[in-house]
Amino acid sequence: MSRMKYYIAIPVFLLAFLIQTTVLYHVTIFGYTPNLLLCLVIVFSFLYEEHYGLILGLAFGAMLDVSTSWYFGVQTITFLLTYTFVTLLRRVFNHETLLPDMLMAVIATPLNVFFVWGVYRLAGSPMTVMIPLRSLPVLVISQCILTGVLHLIFVRSVIRYRRDRKVEWEVWT
Repeated sequence: MSRMKYYIAIPVFLLAFLIQTTVLYHVTIFGYTPNLLLCLVIVFSFLYEEHYGLILGLAFGAMLDVSTSWYFGVQTITFLLTYTFVTLLRRVFNHETLLPDMLMAVIATPLNVFFVWGVYRLAGSPMTVMIPLRSLPVLVISQCILTGVLHLIFVRSVIRYRRDRKVEWEVWT
């Protein structure tokens, strides 16, 4: 399997963080904002074994908590739980296919939404469970689309095909 370098992964997460904290808060889908960093944690945890999803997810989750959240650690813990879930299922699924990545987005999005809601509710927020339930269909669909697009972009660095000019194939003798 091909390896991604940190000098590529860090700018990707930094760009996603900047887009998440600036553009995506002004461009909403039916009033809800998808979590681009969560999609990157899913894709990087699924495609790469070098723990990019964990390390960069924790770092940029903490930055996201500092810049947008009322409480520190909410997104960071969600990204940690997502990473753990994806790495447990990574060994079962084929890296080439898009469906497992999107399935992980379907499961990780409610995990994220309800964990954030639970923390805020425990902290005394008057938010009822109807608010995350109402946002869930739109967020699941948008997260699946974003995860699918990111998977199609980054799967090329993991899966090499025989027609690729830069691949050296081992010959079994």
